[in-house]
Amino acid sequence: MLVLRKLEENYRPLNILKMQKVSSSYMTSFGRQGTSISISILKAIIRNKSREFQTILSQNGKESNDLLQYIFQNPSSPGSIAVCSNLFYQLYQILSNPSDPQDQAPKNMTKIDAPDKKDNEQCYLLGHSLGELTCLSVNSLFSLKDLFDIANFRNKLMVTSTEKYLVAHNINRSNKFEMWALSSPRATDLPQEVQKLLNSPNLLSSSQNTISVANANSVKQCVVTGLVDDLESLRTELNLRFPRLRITELTNPYNIPFHNSTVLRPVQEPLYDYIWDILKKNGTHTLMELNHPIIANLDGNISYYIHHALDRFVKCSSRTVQFTMCYDTINSGTPVEIDKSICFGPGNVIYNLIRRNCPQVDTIEYTSLATIDAYHKAAEENKD
Repeated sequence: MLVLRKLEENYRPLNILKMQKVSSSYMTSFGRQGTSISISILKAIIRNKSREFQTILSQNGKESNDLLQYIFQNPSSPGSIAVCSNLFYQLYQILSNPSDPQDQAPKNMTKIDAPDKKDNEQCYLLGHSLGELTCLSVNSLFSLKDLFDIANFRNKLMVTSTEKYLVAHNINRSNKFEMWALSSPRATDLPQEVQKLLNSPNLLSSSQNTISVANANSVKQCVVTGLVDDLESLRTELNLRFPRLRITELTNPYNIPFHNSTVLRPVQEPLYDYIWDILKKNGTHTLMELNHPIIANLDGNISYYIHHALDRFVKCSSRTVQFTMCYDTINSGTPVEIDKSICFGPGNVIYNLIRRNCPQVDTIEYTSLATIDAYHKAAEENKD
């Protein structure tokens, strides 16, 4: 069962109150499912940073090398994407603190301390959809293998829930779910305007109710999911309502209507239970506070407590990713202004979103050998 803790959200423990005294804060962000890993880029990083990657693999247990081989063979798997993001983060830690003892991390668990973290700095985490699970993992709540298993289990739950929905509603399985990215340069709040359109009476017949706004990525861009027939019936109306609208049909290999509550609401309880059992196995279920607060996709609020972060991640697995609300928090909703964002791979989608929508933040791409070397070279020069 989905357990909701009743701690008051506005309450902050003493060490969290110290955040009010920090002089600067930064953010690290992680990408979403759908961003396939470029194996050539990943292998180039591993070859060039072989010593660091050997350290990472040894710190994460004997299964970590098997996970890496799996990534090479399955670059689009949700487990591969989540693990790859975590590996980028661990590489960042090691390269930022090369003098640290390499055995300071607990075996099989990600190091919890942020690199180069000063007493007057605060690190926030942000992930897009699946990337929010990576945020939980870098808080040292579970191992790299656990991260892989949770990501794949979540995907399996969504596939099963989708299949059950099709059967329950007597829908031909040849009628696939699709994902469309909508963008309009003239829109003032495209996700909200599209949602208002979907709520319009008599717009669609009663059987055509599968369309949902999956991602509110910016005021001018969103992603919708739904059965292909339903989406096609809406295409003309979309083009009439939104001048210069661009529709891009995205790949959807698992036939999942991502973040569609009509179809995916049943995944919440089993997903929560699965993660909670892993926390109990690791002995982390009794912990209260996150080492690094997470800006939640569900509502843009900052999670300081583990159970709040877990609850929001699980709920948002079947609700709209409210990334525009996350921008509001980044731009003006943290105790101390976020002045830097390091965006980890795979891919640069999240980097581009933050760069365009958070103009006051120094947005840094950390997705390839060139961008990794450029970041650490600049960091060294700034120390001098």
